[in-house]
Amino acid sequence: MKQFSVRQKFLRDTLAKESRAYGFTIAFWGSGAMLLQKLGTPVPLEIFAYGLGSVLGFGLLALYVYRDDTFNTVRQDEAQIVALSMVHYIAAMIPIVGAYFLSNLPGLWAFLTAGMLTSIGYNFGMIIEEVLAEKIVEIRS
Repeated sequence: MKQFSVRQKFLRDTLAKESRAYGFTIAFWGSGAMLLQKLGTPVPLEIFAYGLGSVLGFGLLALYVYRDDTFNTVRQDEAQIVALSMVHYIAAMIPIVGAYFLSNLPGLWAFLTAGMLTSIGYNFGMIIEEVLAEKIVEIRS
């Protein structure tokens, strides 16, 4: 059987579990589309505000649920996840910032590259968050 590095295993586990978050993604895209329909095209600051609001909302939920274990490792579905890395403060913003810059490309290329950046950037952003959270836990120990 092929051996995987810790980061490869983390990414494999994440990709296998992403189908569970599909409804969550639809909810965000749907609410964003509704805002577009009702309010028109947002300016970049409003787009960043939507992304920041999403991250803050998730962060508040994580802090509430794990308020006694914020800096400790918690067990979830056989994988050790550091509570700090669950907020996705980096992973969620990478695609939004990237899409801002990629929107200068012609339409089809902007959508293609932004879609690729979303899946790749989000997953690598989660790895960065995981590493940072592990370092914080290590420093606090």
